[in-house]
Amino acid sequence: MSDALLIPMAVATGVVVNVVAIAVVLVVLLVTMSMRGRQRRGATRRGENRQELAEAHERAARADRERDIAEEQAQQRNDRDR
Repeated sequence: MSDALLIPMAVATGVVVNVVAIAVVLVVLLVTMSMRGRQRRGATRRGENRQELAEAHERAARADRERDIAEEQAQQRNDRDR
């Protein structure tokens, strides 16, 4: 091949390589931003889940206290009936 044909082919190859490299960088950026957005939304959900979990623990503790009170009252009634 002559040098006149190799130069345009080298330029074209360089352009293609650059375009592909830019496309890869853009795809990586999009994926990274998407994952970061999911992490932020997940953090919000985890915060809500923690709050719900804390409320559930509080309700369970309240139920335990109420059960203990009811058992005490039942025991006192049984002691009075004897």
